[in-house]
Amino acid sequence: MKEELAQFILIIFLLMLGTAVTQADAVVITVGSNGEGNYSSIQEAVNNAQNGDTILVNAGVYRENIKVDKELIIISHSALSGSQNNCTYVIGVVPDNAVFSINSGNVTVDGFHIVGGPSGTEMSEEVGFYLESVRNCSLSNNTLVLNDLGIVLNNSQGNYLKGNLISLGNKGITLDNSNENILSNNLVVKNNQGISLGNSINNTLVNNTAGSNEIGIFLRMSQGNKLAYNLILKNEYGIRGQKAESNLLTSNNVYLNGIGVYLSGSSNNSLYENEFINRLNAVDEGNNIWNSSSTGNFWDNHTGADADGNGIIDAQYFINRTAGATDYMPLVNRLSSSNNSETLSANGNDLLTLFNKKYPVKFPSTREKGVVVETTELEQINTSLEEGPVFLRLGAEWCGACQSMKPILDELAAEYGENATIMSVNINQNVQLATYFEVGYIPDSSVIMGIENGKYVYMQQDGNVTTDRIRARIVGLEDKEVFEKVLEHALAYEVKGKSG
Repeated sequence: MKEELAQFILIIFLLMLGTAVTQADAVVITVGSNGEGNYSSIQEAVNNAQNGDTILVNAGVYRENIKVDKELIIISHSALSGSQNNCTYVIGVVPDNAVFSINSGNVTVDGFHIVGGPSGTEMSEEVGFYLESVRNCSLSNNTLVLNDLGIVLNNSQGNYLKGNLISLGNKGITLDNSNENILSNNLVVKNNQGISLGNSINNTLVNNTAGSNEIGIFLRMSQGNKLAYNLILKNEYGIRGQKAESNLLTSNNVYLNGIGVYLSGSSNNSLYENEFINRLNAVDEGNNIWNSSSTGNFWDNHTGADADGNGIIDAQYFINRTAGATDYMPLVNRLSSSNNSETLSANGNDLLTLFNKKYPVKFPSTREKGVVVETTELEQINTSLEEGPVFLRLGAEWCGACQSMKPILDELAAEYGENATIMSVNINQNVQLATYFEVGYIPDSSVIMGIENGKYVYMQQDGNVTTDRIRARIVGLEDKEVFEKVLEHALAYEVKGKSG
């Protein structure tokens, strides 16, 4: 324990050396929800801290709204240790206030799981991070789920958002009247708007992933922003420009969107060296530039001869003939280094490909009496389906109903574990799975029977099967008999299929 604490203090010391604002008397303050730190709440620690201090927050669940008005490093235990087994959750208790309100510059917040209620409430909008008129703040490696607004920067400049995951909300990352911020390596999925820039200038978006949103990246009356090396996947609109001017979009992968890029009332935006593979690649209702002086974009629906072998198709690619929107140098070949046909297939399960890590193809047998399997991978579910039905419960540590369901899961495993796999997913440690299964309320349970044409087949409570999970899932805490009934249907269906 002493060695571990010494390592943490060393890491914190190195972090403080790299910050812009430090003080000779800066100290490390610890927070523990069970009384193991200097303070039991994060806000208490903030109130008693001085500029330049570091607040180390132990794993646990913290129900509070936090106002940060000092130059601080606030870091979770899991961010330092690199372990995701014991996470630091912060759940706001006042819906009208952000979970983290930051109105001081030089603030770092790293490694927290911020949880909101169901999005779309009429009375108020729950906000994860709200930064007002600040500079040089850093938000990194945070997970935000079920917040109406994930991260909001208002009238803020020179801040860094890196490696955050925002899902199942209304707007993932919003910049309003904010300039010269850098957004990198963020994953923004299953929101209404993924990343939205309004009246914002000279921001850089690089290596972000915006997937399965209504709008992946939205540029509203914004100028001089650079978008490069972003993956924009399976949104209704990949990139939407509305009165956007003089932005640069280069080297982005725009795949499987309803419309790849839609520019309205927008002019002088430059787009080149992007890859477009969408139902409709581009709509340009303004006056924009679709190639540089030497190269254009790759369009999956444009082929032709390359007589001089310079990699440019001889025939121009017309986006809007009437408005004169033309790529004069369309590329023969794709630019990306990996040509994953499964990812790019409209009939393939692109989210499965996107989210699956390179785990072994085969997992060990998971069907065992009395065992509830904690799973993190779709591939593990698929392997278990080879043995029989899978009962899948999605929940979270902070959810009271989910905790109350644990004994039911244990009993189901004891009764059915030899014939079905009983699985549980912590959605805050596995937001990719929560996104894939479109979780809105928890606990969320369903029985998976198999895979058909790239889709899971589910058992309904009436004994019929469907590929529509909404019709089959059981939301909330129910009596054990409800879950037993679906499992009985699943096992009877399986027996009938084998005998049939």
